[in-house]
Amino acid sequence: MTDILKTYKKRIALFKKLYHYNNGTYDRQRGVTVYDVSILSAEELAFMNELQWQPNDIVQMNHDELIPAITELIRDERLSKERLIGEFVAAAGGSYRRGINGLMNLHFATLIPDHPYHPAQRLAACGVCGFSELSTRTHDNLSDIRESLWLGYNWHSPKGIYADLTERIELPEIHPTEEDAAALKSLLEGVDRAQAGETPGKLEKRLSAEKVIKGNSGTRRALLSTLAEVGVIPNAAMPVDPKRWINHEVMVQAGMDLDSTQGRSDIEMPYAGWRGHLGVDWDRAKEWFGAYL
Repeated sequence: MTDILKTYKKRIALFKKLYHYNNGTYDRQRGVTVYDVSILSAEELAFMNELQWQPNDIVQMNHDELIPAITELIRDERLSKERLIGEFVAAAGGSYRRGINGLMNLHFATLIPDHPYHPAQRLAACGVCGFSELSTRTHDNLSDIRESLWLGYNWHSPKGIYADLTERIELPEIHPTEEDAAALKSLLEGVDRAQAGETPGKLEKRLSAEKVIKGNSGTRRALLSTLAEVGVIPNAAMPVDPKRWINHEVMVQAGMDLDSTQGRSDIEMPYAGWRGHLGVDWDRAKEWFGAYL
């Protein structure tokens, strides 16, 4: 298999070209964007084939089949807790951005109860897991989702977790470096230095100015929101317990009751419910990252 870390930048360059918005055509019948490989050079096509990359992995997901598939995947020894945590640490340090969804995968797949699609009262989604109602009528391009994971963005939805795990299970495990572990600790210490009234938006600006996190605004948001999903970054509306499932619509409603978004619809719960006085839950951090702190 191609060395993932040595070819990472080359892979990203390929993806940015292939999945550029100008290179996609919307398929109205299936409700999904399809990307044209003819834009790639012969060398790029050869590299894509070397990666065994499927440019358009288009599927129609069935909620009642998807959730059991996710819980089955997480039981595979190739997707161990130690691996998923370690690859998140590597994402925090920047050596392996692809690992960013690791914590969310664990939290979701190990706690999600078996359930049929249950329409939420105020959301066009399953109230238990957040599976989009739109996905019951359209297709999804898993390759598009996976490309964004390689760029360092996170996916908290069931389809994103499925897209992640079905690829990750075939990839070699990546181990974080000492520099990655130091970067994670620096990030947590940076969050813990917050002033009492600091909001998520102000936190991100400060961490950027302090150069605490490598990457862009999207990767910063992905790291911080994922840490909030597992309770390392607490929220004032709905305490997160790593051993207890919280229904999607319950968490969303808690944010609405708190008015936690402060007009920022792009910041979602539970991260939106963080305030500076909450800092970091170091006990929870040690539960997840004890080997790296």
